[in-house]
Amino acid sequence: MISSNIEDYLERIYIFIQKHKRPVKTTELARILHVNPSAITSMAKKLHSEGYIIYEPYVGIQLTEKGEEIAKKVIRKHRIIEDFLKEFLKLDEKKATEEACKIEHAISEETVEKLYDFMIKIKKEIKG
Repeated sequence: MISSNIEDYLERIYIFIQKHKRPVKTTELARILHVNPSAITSMAKKLHSEGYIIYEPYVGIQLTEKGEEIAKKVIRKHRIIEDFLKEFLKLDEKKATEEACKIEHAISEETVEKLYDFMIKIKKEIKG
């Protein structure tokens, strides 16, 4: 099982790359994650050795296929949970985002899929 810390790194890298269409520099990722750049460099080396990213000093960080797959799964979990919290529990945007970020690491993909199916079913019933 992957740690929540690694999932957060992969998620943030993926979001950055999708938005900017280029590798993320360690200083940029440090700003995004609110950590010291040396912590990013250390984690980047670990993620690179585990096959999640391609890390080239002075160029930046890119996800491997393996890293991208994990990032997409985490983002999907986050979005489903956040939607549930906003739509069904009526949490405000900020609170829903914070809570989804905590829950996404602890919940299984199977449970998230059941939650998603439940949400779709209820929405259809409401529409009639």
